[in-house]
Amino acid sequence: MESFSQDIRYSLRLLIKNPTYSVIAVITLALGIGANTAIFSVVYGVLLKPLLYKNPEQLVRIYSSFVGLHGPDQQRAWLSPPELVDLQRDSHSWQSLDGWANGGANLTGGTQPIRVTVSNVTGGIFQNLGVSPLMGRVISSSDDVPGAPNVALISQGLWTRAFGGDRNIIGKDVELNGAKYTVVGIMRQSFEFPPGELDSPEMWVPLQIDPANPGKRGNHFLSILGRLKPGLTLAQARDEMSRLVKHYGETAPSNAHSFSADHHPLEMFSFQDEVVGNIRRALVMLSGAVLFVLLIACVNVANLLLARAEARQREIALRTALGASRGRLARQFIIEGTVLSLTGAVAGLMLAYGGLRLIVLTNAGLIPRISEISLDSRSLLFTLGVSLFTGIFFGLSPLIHIGSRNIHDPLKASAGRSTASSTSQVFRRVLVSAEVALAMVLLVGSGLMVRAFWKLLQVNPGFNSNHVVTMRVALTRSSHPDGPSMAGFWSRLHERMSSLPGVQAVSFVSGLPPVRQINSDDTDMEGVPQGPDAPAQNVDFREIVTPDYFETMGIQLLDGRLLDKRDGDGTTPVVVINQALARRFYGNQSPLGRRIRPGQANPWRTIVGVVADVKNAGLDRPAGTEVFIPYSQNTASGFGLNAFNIMLRTNGDPASVIRSATETIHSIDPGLPISGTQTMDGVISSAQSRPRFLTLLLGLFSTLSLTLAAVGIYGVMSYSVSQRTQELGIRMALGARSVDVLAMIMKNGMYLTTTGIGIGLIISFGLTKFMSSLLFGITTTDPATFFGVPFLLAAVALVACYIPAYRATRVDPMVALRYE
Repeated sequence: MESFSQDIRYSLRLLIKNPTYSVIAVITLALGIGANTAIFSVVYGVLLKPLLYKNPEQLVRIYSSFVGLHGPDQQRAWLSPPELVDLQRDSHSWQSLDGWANGGANLTGGTQPIRVTVSNVTGGIFQNLGVSPLMGRVISSSDDVPGAPNVALISQGLWTRAFGGDRNIIGKDVELNGAKYTVVGIMRQSFEFPPGELDSPEMWVPLQIDPANPGKRGNHFLSILGRLKPGLTLAQARDEMSRLVKHYGETAPSNAHSFSADHHPLEMFSFQDEVVGNIRRALVMLSGAVLFVLLIACVNVANLLLARAEARQREIALRTALGASRGRLARQFIIEGTVLSLTGAVAGLMLAYGGLRLIVLTNAGLIPRISEISLDSRSLLFTLGVSLFTGIFFGLSPLIHIGSRNIHDPLKASAGRSTASSTSQVFRRVLVSAEVALAMVLLVGSGLMVRAFWKLLQVNPGFNSNHVVTMRVALTRSSHPDGPSMAGFWSRLHERMSSLPGVQAVSFVSGLPPVRQINSDDTDMEGVPQGPDAPAQNVDFREIVTPDYFETMGIQLLDGRLLDKRDGDGTTPVVVINQALARRFYGNQSPLGRRIRPGQANPWRTIVGVVADVKNAGLDRPAGTEVFIPYSQNTASGFGLNAFNIMLRTNGDPASVIRSATETIHSIDPGLPISGTQTMDGVISSAQSRPRFLTLLLGLFSTLSLTLAAVGIYGVMSYSVSQRTQELGIRMALGARSVDVLAMIMKNGMYLTTTGIGIGLIISFGLTKFMSSLLFGITTTDPATFFGVPFLLAAVALVACYIPAYRATRVDPMVALRYE
């Protein structure tokens, strides 16, 4: 034990004695260990940590699927209330089956009216999750009976934000869209349901489905969560549900909307996998990237230790001559490496903490469960494990040359100096080629992400976002109880906003591009053939718009006419469709004059125009089929008039009209909350946020790896030049030109670089195929990336080789010959 503590003290003295070497090594390791600790914390908190519910491994997400529909997300679709009631009655694999549906609502009763995201839930869902409130109680099955008093749960964040943390809020009434709800509980800060949502609910209210009259089977809007009975597996539940679906399909009346194995089956997945599924591959990729950064850092430190060990060859030889075994020397080097690594880990933890804070602040809803990420005990254990591994990894590197030399050679070397062994030189070169190969893989991955993001930036959203600001306003039934009342509000608002200074055009639209929730409306289409080979008559997106929407947004008319003032109540119902719908259902024929019936319950509408596609399912996805219905023809029914996104095209800075627009809204109805105020450029930027976030992180790690690789190449070449000072002096004394010496040194460095680039390219071809789901507009073998990245890496390596090579050409032969 005393010799062990002696080795530690000796290692610390060496660090203090060589401050330049120590600082470089510690910073290098801190970068590698810090990046790995930060990403491990993210990976554990998001992917590996169980959901904060009771026995989360028993929770299963259940979807319906629509075979043959071409729209986005049709294979993971909602269920309708009658379908949930059927499954609750007939299935036997579940302890409980519960549903929920998220939506926005106007909340009053607090300090001021606000817009909140509300989740309508079945009464057993909180018992299903096994969670308890901070205060009060949760929603129960008795609250979910039709006609029961309205109750609500609120989040701790909403309690603080809207009610000032009033502890007497339990039992008080608030208004939600004009209806009274009694607050019965406050959920803890850590509670989130459903988890992973971009706009997480802050309020939960009972759904109150009537089993005797649950509504239409085609009205799909419910998300379903099941808890398996103890002892049952997901595979067994799938088998039972498949048999049940088959039975429903065989016994349903013809033409009835029903589950069926061929057209409307069920899909089931682990709830945790569904929460994190869309980010899993990206986090795994980032984990691999930071591991490569750590390995490159280890290689650099190993080269530093090799150089220092060669400078200590007399010391090592003397220890060996005095009886020190190879195991004793190995322990000394391992302790030195571990002390160095642990010092780097301390600095790395500070970097990891700062990195995690930055990730949380810039996340903007991109990573689910972000609130559960922290530097906890597991992160500290991970850091300790990584530190010990790296300490041993590069700590043993100096032993590479001990067995290959006669101990008498270093003892006889003058002034304590000896030339490095050929074994250590080869090992050092292998390490440099390896770190170049690792950097090559990272740079190729980063290059692909940059290229894909650049392609995404070039996507035409189908509208002109310049100088446009948007805000969302939703009406309540208490103040606007019917269609004429709602239409009157929008008419007055449109007129007043049109006269605002700086406003060029005003329009309203129900759904905001380029990403909005799918409607998936079954739609009758007159004269369009039906059959197993024909596309299912279903429209992905339905928009209620004011007639001037297309002009305000700069959407191109391709055929027919746009909506205008002639399309009002009492006139022929009309509709404008997008190009995707025209192409899918009418092919090369003109759809003008044809009739369709969106939602099958609405009146038949005549197609009067076809407009260019507007991105509606995301910038990285093809536009879904879409219909545009004039709001002025819905004033009697009020259908779709309860909420609109207001679009204002301005003459200058769009932010300059936000205040006057807000005052205009409140001048008509002071109690209306306004949400989603932002420029359309900001909306598009938000739609690009996830690939931007991943590209920035991967780019950061790739730049770090490139820098470390360049430092590694420079260090090896510089050390090689210093070791060959006498040789170079002799060559120049015998007449060698400076250009010859420069070429010789450069050739050696570029040989190591090209070897590493070649190996890295081979590895990249094998690994980048796992990035396919993260790329847009390019393939995993993108030629521009695979040609450009090697040239970039070679150019950086060329500079790293040139500096020590140029220094070698400035050697004075007489000084070099007296070097010893």
